[in-house]
Amino acid sequence: MPSLKRLLAPPQHFAQDPLLFHRAQLLNFSLLALIAVMTTAALFNLIVLGDSTLARIQLAMVATILLALWHFRRRASLQGPAWLASSCAGAMLLYLIIHARGDSSPYLMLLLYPLFAYPLHGPRAATLAYLVFVAAVLAVFAYGWVHWDVVNPARKLFNTLVALVVGGGIIYYYEHTREEALNRVRILSMTDPLTGLWNRTMFDEMLAHEIATTQRHQRCFSLILLDIDHFKHINDTLGHDVGDTILRELAQLLSTRRRASDGLARWGGEEFALILPDTSRQQAEQLACDLLETIRAHRFPHAERVTASLGVGTFCPGNDRATFFRAIDQALYRAKRQGRDRHAMTDDEQTAD
Repeated sequence: MPSLKRLLAPPQHFAQDPLLFHRAQLLNFSLLALIAVMTTAALFNLIVLGDSTLARIQLAMVATILLALWHFRRRASLQGPAWLASSCAGAMLLYLIIHARGDSSPYLMLLLYPLFAYPLHGPRAATLAYLVFVAAVLAVFAYGWVHWDVVNPARKLFNTLVALVVGGGIIYYYEHTREEALNRVRILSMTDPLTGLWNRTMFDEMLAHEIATTQRHQRCFSLILLDIDHFKHINDTLGHDVGDTILRELAQLLSTRRRASDGLARWGGEEFALILPDTSRQQAEQLACDLLETIRAHRFPHAERVTASLGVGTFCPGNDRATFFRAIDQALYRAKRQGRDRHAMTDDEQTAD
């Protein structure tokens, strides 16, 4: 049972994103189901019907799907395995139509394709796949008019197209609204409601991703931890509404000074964190100086003067995350002990403005 549960569970890489996790669950189950169905069909065709050619084709598809399943579980990749799964499902449905030679019952199964494709791909990609599928159905009908003895093929084509368009439209609308709702939940779970920046949870994910990228590509990144000076005093004397306004203004100010590739988050309370990919120690220190000058020059509403203290450090391959972040935190408090309104570097090197 534990082995079966592990097999049915999608990779934990997708656990933090509800939308991707749902797709990963469906893809994992679909690949396993396709392997089981195609293997059974191949054995049936080989042993019962004696159709070795079709059986070999189905076993080749099983081998391909097994490769896709391995790639999905080991590499945590969705796109390629998802297209392979939907293509195999579509091919199976088209085969049922051709094999039935005009019998009406398999046409009802065509609605299984959008039910399968839309949750797996999402509205945009699935619509493209569905249009290709509908075109293939029309091609099958054109083939059938020539080779099959079909009673009233025009009516059957019309009824099938109505079912495909109406059924596909309803499934598209449902999946589109469901995905929008999940996206709203995802955004709310990753952003700070006051400043609109990424929250602590998202910061931890960005930091883990940047560390993994650093180790993989053997390059360095820098991190700046910023803390507003005397923020408790601002709240106590001017009120929390003013404090919230200052936090929002500072978040906007930092957003305008960062690069598109930088990760900016509210780390907690009056603290902000800025992840700087592919940034050397000297570049990070220069940015810290620029940020201090920008904050000093800005006129915050209802506050005479707002300053900040910064801890700055650079993470390189081979460094330890916990040790690195502890050094950044110590540098920040060192800047505060030295008089605030300044920055301090890690590794016991201090630079004051």
